[in-house]
Amino acid sequence: MISARKTHPVVLAALGYIALTLAYTWPLPRHLFDGVAHDLGDPVLNAWILWWSTKAVPLTAAWWNAPIFYPAPGTLAFSEHLVGLAPLTAPLIALSGSPLFGYNVALLASYVLCALSAYFLAFTLTRSHDASFVAGLAFAFAPYRLAQLPHIQVMTSFWTPLCLAALHRYDEEATSNAFAPGSFSGGGWAIAAAASWYMQAMSNGYFFFFLSLLIALWLAWFVPGRWPMKRLAGLAAAFLGAMLLFVPVLLGYSRILTGVYGFRRGYEAVAMYSADVASLLQASDDLLVWGWVHAVHKPESDLFPGVTVAALAVFAALAAKPFMQVARGPSARQWLRRSLGLLAAILLVAGLLPFLVGRAVLTIGGIRLVSVGRADTPLLLAVIASIAWLATMPAIAGAFRRRSALLFYGFAALATWVLALGPDPQFFGRTGLRHAPYTWLMQLPGVDGLRVPARFWTMSLVCLTVLAAHAIRHVPARRRKILVAIAAAGVLLDGWPKTFPVQAAPERRPTPTGVTLRLDLPMNDDRDVDALYQQTFDGIPTYNGYSGYAPPHQYAMRVLLDAADPRILHAMASRGPLGVVIDRASDTGGRMNALVAGYPEAAQQGDRPGWTSFRLPAGAPGDLLPDERGDVIPIKSLDAFPSAPHTPRAQDGDYHTRWSGGVQNTAADFTIEVERGHVGQVVTDLGEFSTDFPVKLRIEVSPDGTQWDTAFLGDTALHAYYAALRHPKAVPLVFPIERDNVRFIRLRQLGWGTHDWSIAEIRVRR
Repeated sequence: MISARKTHPVVLAALGYIALTLAYTWPLPRHLFDGVAHDLGDPVLNAWILWWSTKAVPLTAAWWNAPIFYPAPGTLAFSEHLVGLAPLTAPLIALSGSPLFGYNVALLASYVLCALSAYFLAFTLTRSHDASFVAGLAFAFAPYRLAQLPHIQVMTSFWTPLCLAALHRYDEEATSNAFAPGSFSGGGWAIAAAASWYMQAMSNGYFFFFLSLLIALWLAWFVPGRWPMKRLAGLAAAFLGAMLLFVPVLLGYSRILTGVYGFRRGYEAVAMYSADVASLLQASDDLLVWGWVHAVHKPESDLFPGVTVAALAVFAALAAKPFMQVARGPSARQWLRRSLGLLAAILLVAGLLPFLVGRAVLTIGGIRLVSVGRADTPLLLAVIASIAWLATMPAIAGAFRRRSALLFYGFAALATWVLALGPDPQFFGRTGLRHAPYTWLMQLPGVDGLRVPARFWTMSLVCLTVLAAHAIRHVPARRRKILVAIAAAGVLLDGWPKTFPVQAAPERRPTPTGVTLRLDLPMNDDRDVDALYQQTFDGIPTYNGYSGYAPPHQYAMRVLLDAADPRILHAMASRGPLGVVIDRASDTGGRMNALVAGYPEAAQQGDRPGWTSFRLPAGAPGDLLPDERGDVIPIKSLDAFPSAPHTPRAQDGDYHTRWSGGVQNTAADFTIEVERGHVGQVVTDLGEFSTDFPVKLRIEVSPDGTQWDTAFLGDTALHAYYAALRHPKAVPLVFPIERDNVRFIRLRQLGWGTHDWSIAEIRVRR
């Protein structure tokens, strides 16, 4: 038997991390094949994504055109592709036949691998196994990771510390005459850094951008004046090679999301999923010790770092004694230092006032001296004054000249936390700053498509774990064991869950035999995500879908199904025999069952306590409504009620602008004037406003604006369904007119609904 004394510290650490992971995630290790961690939403989606990469070759057209949201193309691009996890999960799924098994093993492995990668980064910087062990615990079992449990792409962040560690190893080679101990020969560490960056990007699209920024900060800090050009060229070549491998992913997402669908994240959505300054005091409900800490309530904002890591970070900063030696130097320098410190404090207070009280005005004798309505300028000046103040301190200046890793990671932790606050930082829900640093990033291609800036906090956590390792490293060896024990216990208590939530996998509900398509009803988020799980058993394409984006036809399809409109079943079955599985518990009043059972020649195949299933024969091929055709007739004028001044937006060629008649609870109309003659069709594009079709529409035509005849009267959901399938970016609703002697065309919204009536573009065809 090998004694513990002879066992390498890394092996002991790995065994400890494995044991803690099993205890932390219990009872999930008992339910690897039939359990789902946290909830039946995103975890099931991610398990399905991992399964799909075992059925189609990644980055091929077949892979992008995943069989959900049928028949929409490019549906895999609606979410993370998770190919970076495939080397681990694909063999497990292929051998076991269970996507949940592959997903759950990957989730458990993320804890161990995150711990080991943080250990490696900390050891690279401190050469202390004790400090590195605590750093591994701090990263792998951070409170934030419990809040992110449903998002395996966030949990899979272990490549980030590895990338940074490899950069530091490469830096050691670049700044020394001999290779550092354990280094690869030549540019091995450069390749390792680039490979880690690539794998992190392939595991999490957010981190392609976030880690790239952290690397840019690292290079700006450590490289200038220290690396010979040959070493810099070697690193650049390695990252260029990795980037070339990643380009097909970027092009695929761009081609589908922008080219096919015209999707974009609205500014409001990005702001919603940004952190609040007070999010540092917002903890997950599932934490054992700190679950009661709730300073704010905002999606994705559980940024509580834990008391232990925060204390270690502060101790690391103080142990570096940055404020020592401040009494030295000429009196003029001391006066400058104190003045800068006072100025920074005043500006910081001024910058906080808009968050705390709104606009702050200082008046003396009725004269307004200072007015602070936004925090932008005072906070920017406060940062500049603070940097200048710190630069006057000998300890800080010396650390900068040495390119101190401690100082860098302290600065990087602060910078990435500021970016996690998003474009409009808030303090307890109050906005006082516009166009924050994250707004600058949004100018880069692709960044404006990221919905959750708060996930920048993962980069902050990496930096904080480095600070924690430095704190322990500063403690004398004779006292370090006690601190390590206290720190390890504190870190684990900060991040330990009350119970680790595990849900039972959905019930198996087989697809009816002899069909080529499937539909699960009623169509809602629960049924849609369950449909993805069911698909992993037979691979039958499904009309359901659950992802980060939804194709534009999905809303109209739900409206028709909720209305029990049989036309939508005919539209679906026209593409092949259709299997329908109906959940009894959510089928209120048996409406869906009656709808499906009433379809001509519908055959019931399954009848269980929780569900029924039917086979619907293939209908007549072809669409029930015509597509757009004919020459465009020039429009002479437009008029509308309400919002007549906004009618030019319906002819500006931009699918992101619109004329709106407002919420469909009052009448609204839109009138077109053309040269008198034959009119074949009126086409109204919804563009990005795919949910804003009129509930009930009347189209009237007139030769003179006095006498009006009705050319169309009815609902438009089926028009919207076909429009979105045929042209998902424009979504053109096509209304046949086929009238002669027409000069005026008037569209009137007559229904009642919860969405606006919108027209992004309009045209008349002959």
